[in-house]
Order: sequence, then C-alpha cells, then structure tokens
Amino acid sequence: MKIESRLPVKVLIAKTSLDGHIRGPIVVAQALKNAGMEVIYGGMLTPEKIVAAAIQEDVDVIGLNIGGRYGTVKRMMDTMKQKKLDNITVIAGGPIPPEDIPFLKGLGINEVFIPGSSLESIVNFIRDTIKKQVKLEE
Repeated sequence: MKIESRLPVKVLIAKTSLDGHIRGPIVVAQALKNAGMEVIYGGMLTPEKIVAAAIQEDVDVIGLNIGGRYGTVKRMMDTMKQKKLDNITVIAGGPIPPEDIPFLKGLGINEVFIPGSSLESIVNFIRDTIKKQVKLEE
C-alpha cells in the first residue's frame, strides 16, 4: 500500500477534560488541515466516546488535549486495547509537566507535545508515523 492511498491522513482531536483551554486544540487542528490532513474536532468527549468516534470515522490518529486527567487517558487507552486499536496513533498535548511524559508514554501515548512545541513538529511526527505504518503494511 502506498502512502498516497492513505491520504488524507484522518485525525480526531478531542479534549479529555472541560478546562476551558480550547485555543491549543483549535490551532493544532488548523495546522493539520493546512498540512492537508482531514481533521474531525470532537471537543470534550468521554474516553469511550473518543474511541467510538475514532472507529466510526476510521481515523489514523487521535490527538488529545490533556488537562491533567491521566485517569481518563488511561481509561481511553485501556478501551483502545480492548478493541484492538493498536493501528491508531495517539498523540497528546496540553499543560503537561515534562516529568509526566514517561508515564503517559507508558500508557501507550505515542508522543507528547508540551506547550511551546512547534506545529511543524506535530505535523512531521504524524506524517513520519503514518509513512512508517504504511511501509510495515507493504
């Protein structure tokens, strides 16, 4: 399978808590759209609804805005494991202390983008990850 057949990359952006910080996810969503990706903005969703939306929309990537609710993230990752959704890349961002990144990656988050991360680094991470997945499928 060639990467061109997987384009556009589909990304679901969702929030795991209602903390009022919406600018980050909207800016990231726009950057991904500008990079040619299809973006579904889910807003604030429960872990189960995030997983259901990811399945329904057949997304390649879930982008989470984490507001410090790591229990919610764990619940979502556990639900993804139960449903055998290891083909979906999960990235996270938000006000995440750097010392919490290993914990989040231990839950199965593929990459964490803290405040100050460039939009280009997020776009490039998604593109590189999808390219690697496609090569593995060939």
